[in-house]
Amino acid sequence: MKEVNLDLFFDRLNYYQLSLAAFAIAGLFGYSLLSTAQRKNEAVRLSLGILVVVACYELIGTFVGAQQIVNNWVYNLFNSHVAAILFFLLLRSFLKRKSHKKMVNILIVLFLLTSLVLHLTGFVHYNDSGEYISFLNTVLMLCCCGLYFIELITLDEFLDVDPLREFSFWASTAILFYFSSSFMIYISHKYLYTHHLDIYYMVREIPTNMTLLCNLLLCMGIYSPLIKDRFKLEIIHV
Repeated sequence: MKEVNLDLFFDRLNYYQLSLAAFAIAGLFGYSLLSTAQRKNEAVRLSLGILVVVACYELIGTFVGAQQIVNNWVYNLFNSHVAAILFFLLLRSFLKRKSHKKMVNILIVLFLLTSLVLHLTGFVHYNDSGEYISFLNTVLMLCCCGLYFIELITLDEFLDVDPLREFSFWASTAILFYFSSSFMIYISHKYLYTHHLDIYYMVREIPTNMTLLCNLLLCMGIYSPLIKDRFKLEIIHV
């Protein structure tokens, strides 16, 4: 039986994994302080779920990689599927029109069925780089972001709302920028790593920093009701 290499695991931990773990712990702590009614808020629960899932799969991926085992399956399963579904559901929670909510449900089913077919036919392997699945969920995610911004500029109930004070606006914008800036990197990283290593190391920091920014915003969304109740200050409305 192969010995577990904890020393290499701890050596590989850096500010990225530690920051994500800190956001998840802070989110859990903040959620525990919310009232029962506030905990039922769908956006808050989904935000917490994303924080925990992202932190867990990054730590698992680092641990598996430290054991000299290919860890692509961790990211293909959790990042490209579990976390993606949570993001779909979070965007759906922001939508007002029932037709748009149903459309998101259809996109989720379409994504899962397409992914299942690609894996069962052997076109995509669970332990490959995952660029096809990343491309698919990114395209569908951008469609969901588009639905939110269409509602933002067309629905009457948004006319008297300051979008800069809305959690849904900032979360949708962060998701939009994260996926739009990351998917081209994910689908081209093999080529960049092989032919332009200097560019590869430079651009791979983009999804890393966008993930931290997005998770920080989700964590702030969890704490927003607490700040409003205790300090009478509304940084963002959830």
